[in-house]
Amino acid sequence: MALTLIPDITDQRPTVLIVDDEAAPRAALTQILSQDFHILTAANAGAALAILADGGVDLVTLDMKLPDSSGSDLLHDIKHAHAETEVIMVTAYGSLQSAMDCIRNGAAGFLLKPFNASELLAISLQTAHKKMRLDRLRPILTNSTDLWGTEPACTKSWQALTDHYTAMSRTGPRASAHDEVASPLVPLISDLLEAKDRHLLNHGSRVSFYATLVAGRLNLPIAEQQSLAVGALVHDIDLISLPDSHVLKTESDPQVHHPDLGARMGRAMGLSADAVQILALHHERWDGTGYPFGLHEEGTPLLARIVGIAQVFDDLTVAKPERTSLTNNEALQQIEQLAGSAFDPTLTDVFCRTMREQPPQQ
Repeated sequence: MALTLIPDITDQRPTVLIVDDEAAPRAALTQILSQDFHILTAANAGAALAILADGGVDLVTLDMKLPDSSGSDLLHDIKHAHAETEVIMVTAYGSLQSAMDCIRNGAAGFLLKPFNASELLAISLQTAHKKMRLDRLRPILTNSTDLWGTEPACTKSWQALTDHYTAMSRTGPRASAHDEVASPLVPLISDLLEAKDRHLLNHGSRVSFYATLVAGRLNLPIAEQQSLAVGALVHDIDLISLPDSHVLKTESDPQVHHPDLGARMGRAMGLSADAVQILALHHERWDGTGYPFGLHEEGTPLLARIVGIAQVFDDLTVAKPERTSLTNNEALQQIEQLAGSAFDPTLTDVFCRTMREQPPQQ
């Protein structure tokens, strides 16, 4: 099906639900946000969930301490029942660990009381604008199958989507951080992955981070580092073609991956040749038993070999519904055991030494 674009609607303010058991913070948040948002308020988790059940809430500002629930538990409930609603945590009792836990569980931001009014307004507007973009991309992913179709319709659809996204990113409640990006491709890819499933974006972002660390250790040319960062981010782009959004359950299953499809999409969206090779070849193995081509040893390009290790490392260190995560060191030990079979032995040594030099997991 050809690309179906969603009309731009910019004359409606987003709705924010302020959840805090104290009247003074609710009043302060209301005063800061009321010019740009429709305001709803709730003093406890039960009232918040009742309001959310009625629909129409774009953004929640959520206090960590509530009389009937912890903020982290309510965050979990919101993301489970209303996955497309964005949440910003606002608390006087924050720590680095609690902030990281909330971000991992789907919060869009984390602010400490007493908050800076300008910072709160900026992150609220940026988050609401992101939700607007994602809401408009989700039906495109459902209906516009030409994005993963055959040439030349695939290329035409990606060009139309890129143009549409560029225009869409410059509208909304306020200019977002995306407005300052010279090319819309990376933010478009990020939004598409998140629109499909936020776990898919998180996985790609972490793999890109690990791969970039290794690229720095290898002193790769800047152009190759840039291709590696983008290719690693988008290495699972073929999964946006799935008919459902259960990416967390399927991203590590080789039966659902189609590297040839990912490579075709990468070419259609205008990625570099090195990035396209990553999409096509990151499931190859050093011993020649990988797919789709069974390439042997250095027959697989270096950048694809780096991403092949990085994506397995991330898969091992992130909890899944069927298993708990490994520690970094446990995962690195497993990867070292696969040197010479799944992975380039020299590259495996570089990867593991690089990861062991990083700070411990929080």
